[in-house]
Amino acid sequence: MPLPDPAATVLLLRPSLSGFEVLMVERNARGFFGSMFVFPGGAVEDVDIPEGVTADDDLALRNAAIRELAEETGILLTNAGAVRAPEGKGARFYELLAGQPSPAAVDALVLVSRWVTPEVAPRRFDARFYLAGCEDPPEVLIDRAELVDHEWVTPAAAIARHEAGVAPMMLPTLAHLRWLERRASIQDAVSSARGADGRTLIEPRRGEDGSILPVHLPAEAT
Repeated sequence: MPLPDPAATVLLLRPSLSGFEVLMVERNARGFFGSMFVFPGGAVEDVDIPEGVTADDDLALRNAAIRELAEETGILLTNAGAVRAPEGKGARFYELLAGQPSPAAVDALVLVSRWVTPEVAPRRFDARFYLAGCEDPPEVLIDRAELVDHEWVTPAAAIARHEAGVAPMMLPTLAHLRWLERRASIQDAVSSARGADGRTLIEPRRGEDGSILPVHLPAEAT
């Protein structure tokens, strides 16, 4: 069976009149997870891994989360807030990052959960889902290669679009949207995520009828 690739995803929240919105992106139909509505993110690359650690180290995963968000949406999370990301990918991104006035805010990411793709899948991921809030993010600039569209949307609206059949999503995406729907504010989401702290490893399993068995996020059994 294939071993899971370490990956990182960002649930990026901004304030809205209804409480908050989360950034979602639509993947290119030709790529992996084609036409799916997901949160920004991707696999850990060699450039994300500091010397002396492995690809599944928390720092490597946080680096990947920051880089993938920047590459896919043009938003860079720094200690001074969300700013326009430098226009570079991979190693070039890190070269340009060194010239930023404020360092990347890897510590601002709050771990929500960890998911591992079932063993039956042809390609597997060991993915960490991180949460981050930003008061005034810059305009989203999607890369137009991996992605074709984006939207700031309330969790309830995103779930409704999926249930109406117009926004295909994977189980982890839906699970996090349902978790976010129960949060009253960004502060509430951050507080709840810190309480969960990714302690539970979530590995969806198939039932005897072939369906994916329901799962809950850490500390969210109700």
